[in-house]
Amino acid sequence: MKNWFRKSLISSALAASCLAQGDLYETSVKQILKTNCVACHSPTNQTSGLSIATREAMLQGGNRGPALDPKNPSASLILAAIRHSGDLKMPPGTKLNNEQIAAIEEWLKTGAPMPTAVVPVKKPGADHWAFQALKKPTPPRKTANPIDAFILDRLAAAKLKPSPQADRATLIRRVSLDITGLPPTSAELADFVADNRPDAYERLVDRLLASPHYGERWGRVWLDLARYADSDGYTIDAPREMWMYRDWVIDSLNRDMPFDRFVTEQLAGDLLPNPSRPQLIATGFHRNTPTNFEGGIDHEQYRVEAVADRIATNGAVFLGLTLGCARCHDHKYDPISQREFYQMFSIFNNYDEVAKEEDRKNFNKPFLELGTPEQIAALAAWQQTFEKLDGDFRKFLENNGAEAMSRPEAIEMKKALEAHRKTKPNYNRAMIVRELPEPREAYIHLNGDFTRHGVTVGPGTPAVLPALKPAGERINRLDFAQWLMRRDNPLTARVTVNRIWQKYFGRGIVETESDFGLQGAKPSHPELLDWLAIEFMDRGWSRKQIHKLIVTSETYKQSSNHRPDAAAVDPGNALLSRQIRMPLDAELIRDAALVASGLLEPKVGGPSVFPPLPAGANTITQVLRPWEVSKGGDRYRRGLYTFMQRSAPHPLLSLFDAPDASATCTRRVRSNTPLQALMLLNDETAIEFSNVLGKRLQATAADSARVEQSYVSALNRKPTPAERDRILRFVAAWRDSQITEDQAWAAVARALFNTDEFLTRP
Repeated sequence: MKNWFRKSLISSALAASCLAQGDLYETSVKQILKTNCVACHSPTNQTSGLSIATREAMLQGGNRGPALDPKNPSASLILAAIRHSGDLKMPPGTKLNNEQIAAIEEWLKTGAPMPTAVVPVKKPGADHWAFQALKKPTPPRKTANPIDAFILDRLAAAKLKPSPQADRATLIRRVSLDITGLPPTSAELADFVADNRPDAYERLVDRLLASPHYGERWGRVWLDLARYADSDGYTIDAPREMWMYRDWVIDSLNRDMPFDRFVTEQLAGDLLPNPSRPQLIATGFHRNTPTNFEGGIDHEQYRVEAVADRIATNGAVFLGLTLGCARCHDHKYDPISQREFYQMFSIFNNYDEVAKEEDRKNFNKPFLELGTPEQIAALAAWQQTFEKLDGDFRKFLENNGAEAMSRPEAIEMKKALEAHRKTKPNYNRAMIVRELPEPREAYIHLNGDFTRHGVTVGPGTPAVLPALKPAGERINRLDFAQWLMRRDNPLTARVTVNRIWQKYFGRGIVETESDFGLQGAKPSHPELLDWLAIEFMDRGWSRKQIHKLIVTSETYKQSSNHRPDAAAVDPGNALLSRQIRMPLDAELIRDAALVASGLLEPKVGGPSVFPPLPAGANTITQVLRPWEVSKGGDRYRRGLYTFMQRSAPHPLLSLFDAPDASATCTRRVRSNTPLQALMLLNDETAIEFSNVLGKRLQATAADSARVEQSYVSALNRKPTPAERDRILRFVAAWRDSQITEDQAWAAVARALFNTDEFLTRP
């Protein structure tokens, strides 16, 4: 009886104690948290990855680790935060009063009892259209090309009619520039205009898609996304060997490599079974990041910057999401947490690359040597001799001091070193990616600072998208690449076809082509976007088939003439009641002038070239790099092959809005400045191209025939009578000033090269 009574008393005391503890949370702590903390740390708004809705959530904690330490309550992170005793001071901008802090301290000492579960809450934004599964809609009407069905349906709803088809000269110029980046030659123009076969246009499209210049044109589009350049960036900006990656892109496009394979080889070619040399070269996609080798830098800092750039690039290029916004904090608009950013960081954190000063001697690791075995052996022998000569010279200076530089032995040693440097064997090497044998540890960087370690994280992807389910235990880049290209991933196919559409119509179906998130624009034709995305996958991820589908549509073939009636209803032409005139990309301006003048060297691929550069154009860099102008045919290569120096791009590229290759570029800006006109009038190459075309025009005897040929060569059409008469008066005025025939007709060519029509895709 006594034992029963004693146990009853103990049970009653425990019950009272638990009731008191529960009362402390209900009567005091709950309100403190609700007033000061819940707004930022609820199940729906887990700032820094932390929810305080349940005890389990607080034990799990956020980016800094558990908020509660049940074994040592006084060491709990929540207590340090409200006391303002460390770098984390909560609530932001204010401090709880002493009574509130004391209440939470007492609550923690009792074990922090609180509700154990809450109703699961769907992450805000999860119902956004872009995150929903793809479903192929049925075209709303019967048309020869299903694209037109979707466009006509929207036009009819707006009580608009499409524009008539463009004339044949305009069509061949438009589609040639769009598919190959080159205008048609005079012979190609004449043949197409005279071709009366009903399938003449389709034949033209097939010929252009089969051209090796297709890979050059659309390769340049991809290189914008890949932030391709021929130099490292930052202030030293040393040359780097990346041109073999560029050639891999061109070749892959010309072979119509399926897009899923195209992506996989770039992200993880080194992880494929027995990777081939081209598959290794493909991994240069993520070697295109700028690299800093300045003296005194923290190499780990810039390695981390490169990894963060790769995450942001993957987000923009494949997912159409601004993942980089989650580097320092949870994304402010999209359902992407900082933890999820660093889970993806974990996947791309394991490249074999320079991280510390002592690793610089191993910097050949990220390269693939591409020399016959004898060439590589010769290079190794050269390197061994160089290291010995260099080591002896440095040792001599260390032992004898700087004043020893003037001694005859020192001078001879330096001469021998320089002489040997000039004998370095020629060889090619490509920057590639290789995975480390063991992954690096990854953790959340608090506030984006790589020196401030939060909790350790493993590989993963945003929870708002289908789960990444790797075949093996360890998630790597290959798993990630395959996850991107899965049919149940709602973003990759949508983003890709939208970007292709953008190049043909000046704007994407989703105008914010790199932001499909909650702050992005809604699609103008959502059913068409999804139809194209599924069609893309159904056609084996063939980009050539999508190109043909688009350019053979009546929507694409419309005239681009302005229509006041349509502008009143649809000022931005989002409904596509007409085509749109677009400025040529910087490289295409050079290409068009080369074709018109007959100077184009059509060779595809090879090392980058150095066309003439205006005097002083490369003196703005910290380290002056030589620019030896290419000779022979290399002087007249396409703009795609011009050496891209990040710190001092060729002025043609800079002035006509080519990206600077510091980050991925999903859409080039379009500007119109006086400097552009001045360059086209006065640049050495512009004058040279005009002079050559002027000489070609003189092969025809009659002035009127010369005028016609000048228009056909430069603008791919014949002049109107008024234009012909104006040019004839222009030539007569030049002759009256007693200049040569060469100069007169060169002036005609120069004038045409500076017209808006020459610089525009019609």
